[in-house]
Amino acid sequence: MTVLRRLDGPTGLRPGDHVCWTFASAEDFSTSVRLYLDEGRRRGEQLLLSGPSEPALLEALVSLPERDELLASGQLAVRVPAEMSDCSAALDPVGRVQAFRREVDAALHRGRSGLRIAADVSALARRELHERRRLHLFERLADAIIGTVPMTALCLYDASLQEDVLRPLNVLHPDQHDGEREPLVHLSGRGPWMSLHGEVDATEADALLRALVDVASAVPGEVVLDLAELEFLDVAGARTLARATRLLAEVGVQLRIVRPRRLVGHCLGLFDVAAEQEVSV
Repeated sequence: MTVLRRLDGPTGLRPGDHVCWTFASAEDFSTSVRLYLDEGRRRGEQLLLSGPSEPALLEALVSLPERDELLASGQLAVRVPAEMSDCSAALDPVGRVQAFRREVDAALHRGRSGLRIAADVSALARRELHERRRLHLFERLADAIIGTVPMTALCLYDASLQEDVLRPLNVLHPDQHDGEREPLVHLSGRGPWMSLHGEVDATEADALLRALVDVASAVPGEVVLDLAELEFLDVAGARTLARATRLLAEVGVQLRIVRPRRLVGHCLGLFDVAAEQEVSV
């Protein structure tokens, strides 16, 4: 069962944790990354920090214990992916996630206990809507793989990004740090099988719609959305799922909703959204 967590600090994390972390300043970014990576250093993990500027990333790590030794030994790597340095380069969600799997394999081959990644993804979140769709798909695919390999990920986003940009990204992470906001809902899943966890009310409806449509539209045919772990759904949330069903149908994707709790199913019924009690393959 997925447990949504609001994190007060970037430590105490283990393989399988996938965090959406907002930072308010360069100093805030540096402190968060240093604490997070230092924990991985002490656990013998392979460390990777990525973002749009190598000098800025190295500066952020200036107070990381043994920084230069870690860089020299290869336990710590600092990288600028092409899609972050070149605004004309598009993010390849599948390719990037496959690269993560190779990074994990290489880390284990070198005797590391796992892979710990911190990535400033703000530059990609600032792009146009069609590019942010790729980012949403990437976060969903990354969330799925993180649960299957010894990997921990801290996805960093500038807190100055607009709410309509940050909130769909939050929805795609089970662990969140976004000011004082409590996490309410998480969309997870692999392939055509997705699940909603937590609560969907008027405050999260628009963010869920954006995230769900973006990731489900990349799956041809049928997508199954399991609501067994959705504890609460209000009218705004039910309207969102009804709208998502229509929007996905327009691009040839059938959204099949299964296993809603009684009150959730009742709310869906107000909008003539069909929901099945059993999962059939």
